[in-house]
Amino acid sequence: MIYRLLHDRTRLLPAPRALAPAALTLILFITIFLSGQPEGSSSARADDTGISVATSQYLYHPGDKVTFDISLDSGGQKLSGDLLLSVYAPASPAETNPFHGQPRAQLSVRKNYSLTGKDRLEFTASLKDLKAGAGGYPVRVSLVHGGKEQLGGTAWVAVIDPGAHDPLDLVLVWAVTAPPERDPRGEFTGTSLIGRCQATPRTTDTLLQERDIQQKFPGIKTTYAIEPALLEQLGALASGFTLNTSDGVKQYGADSPQAVAAAGCLDSLKQMSGAANVEFLSAPYTYTDLALLAKEGWADGDGQYRIGNDVLQNQLGLAQAPAGAYAPGNDVTTDSLRYLAVTGGQYTVLSGAARMAVKSPPELAGAQTFRLRDISGERITALFAADDASAALLGEKADPAAFFASLANAYDSGGSRLEIVSSPAPDPGLTEQQRNQVYDTLSRESWIRTLTLGEAAQKYRPSAEPATLYRYIDAVSGYISQTYFQKLQEAHGYYEGYRLAVSADEPGMMSLSRKMFTAESGYWTRPDATPGAVNRGLPYLQDITDFTQTEFSRLSIALHLPLLQGSATGEATMDVNNDDSYPVTADIVLEGDNVNFPGGGIQHVTLQPGRAQFKVAYRGSGWTRLKASIQSGGQVIVDDSATIHPISGRAWIVIIVALAALVSGAAYMLLVVRRR
Repeated sequence: MIYRLLHDRTRLLPAPRALAPAALTLILFITIFLSGQPEGSSSARADDTGISVATSQYLYHPGDKVTFDISLDSGGQKLSGDLLLSVYAPASPAETNPFHGQPRAQLSVRKNYSLTGKDRLEFTASLKDLKAGAGGYPVRVSLVHGGKEQLGGTAWVAVIDPGAHDPLDLVLVWAVTAPPERDPRGEFTGTSLIGRCQATPRTTDTLLQERDIQQKFPGIKTTYAIEPALLEQLGALASGFTLNTSDGVKQYGADSPQAVAAAGCLDSLKQMSGAANVEFLSAPYTYTDLALLAKEGWADGDGQYRIGNDVLQNQLGLAQAPAGAYAPGNDVTTDSLRYLAVTGGQYTVLSGAARMAVKSPPELAGAQTFRLRDISGERITALFAADDASAALLGEKADPAAFFASLANAYDSGGSRLEIVSSPAPDPGLTEQQRNQVYDTLSRESWIRTLTLGEAAQKYRPSAEPATLYRYIDAVSGYISQTYFQKLQEAHGYYEGYRLAVSADEPGMMSLSRKMFTAESGYWTRPDATPGAVNRGLPYLQDITDFTQTEFSRLSIALHLPLLQGSATGEATMDVNNDDSYPVTADIVLEGDNVNFPGGGIQHVTLQPGRAQFKVAYRGSGWTRLKASIQSGGQVIVDDSATIHPISGRAWIVIIVALAALVSGAAYMLLVVRRR
């Protein structure tokens, strides 16, 4: 699938008079949409139209009874009718409308029920009453009057017969990240990361839950993709930090409660590194948007993963870089696949939708793993996630009941014995309480066993020859993100020129790379980016531009040509000065119209601090202008120009005669006129 750049919106804006009918139509459409949806048109959500439904547990076995907790809200209206519970055929939570066809069972919860405002009630039914065997069932509770639904809500019921099939292998891949909270100077501009590290009161996305889960459920294995920039921010907070907000600038020492909380948070993640039920994946320094990570002509993906591996090893105390790699968004392209492979990645997890980009034999259409290669031959093992289960558990609107319904369907199908669940977006919406309930349910079930991604890659090794990946992607879309992208591309040009010009060991280079990769964070470049978020990213781009221009301003070049020459053939002299304290590798370029350079017009040189001189022979056909420049990565750092003035034989005669006349006249004035 190829995403296109956002089209030119300025050409699509209608005239003010033409805009009014369109705006009224849009308002009318929104009003109709918000007023409600027809019966059976919604997917299984927790709060559909005034009724929310929850079950007493996530998973049921034959013979169990199901208790439904039903909350109703009429919005202040007085409503009445029959309250019905309908059970539909097993379906995937990913379906647009899992409530198709006639209900398998329809039970009366309350007859002639009246509601004004809010109410809450319980309803218990056996699986036999619900006509629910093994599988995942969508359930709808409706308040119906005169054959028309007035309120509705949905839930999922998952039923398992543990001995029906061989156990199901489950892989849980958790992505943990945080938006950048530092400015280019390293000062923190927010405290949300500190809040995620405080023991009380805990936030819904607390980082402390990871160690608690690992210790509380040692039999449940989890694979983590932790954003290295998050770990580096925790390390900076733990050592003492500066907080710069609209309220002023405050200093926090390493002994402050905030720094101590960050240190404890980082330690809790370090303690997990040696646990038998935990695996860490390699990850890019920031969770960069795939369009940037794989942008043609940019080598950032290599640096993102290499710096990311260094941070993971240093902050988590890992003996070596992880064998598995995490692809942001569970997606990969032909360009980005090599970054995962060349930086040590042996396997990765991809979304099920990515399977469409793999050119594989028809008999492998349902395979859970592939050995992928790009056009250059780099290879990595790809394991495909179950998109329905992934979205249900780790999506923005987490629904653990729907997650278990998808597992029940997978187990009951008797097909593939591997189910991979991976975060389609970092930091899923699952609360700490829901997370504990999910792990507690898994720990009590014998029909399912958890594996790390590495164990799954070994157990389900691809059995076929490598399949070639053909997948490309254009730049980011979205009006706000596209505006940011344009500035990002400009700053990246300066960054790339500087990166190619200096040694990787140059201290300023590592800091500049971290700023560049932070500026590429998906937090600022995603299609739904907000102006507020983008405005916090712009200082990084300005800082990168200012730094590189300042460093390059210490380079100068002066071009010298013969003042007068008998032909358009000669030698140009270029005096170059490097006032930086370190060597700079660049191209010395001499160019001009209708001029050729027998020895070549480009010299790739290393300029040591101080002065240097370069000479280049040229051959032209007449008067023309030459331009000399210092370039790096296609960027012109500094330049100078001069004009070739070839003089013909006749011109030399005229010049000589004119000079002779001038000398004679001067002699006459001195010897004759002045003497008189």
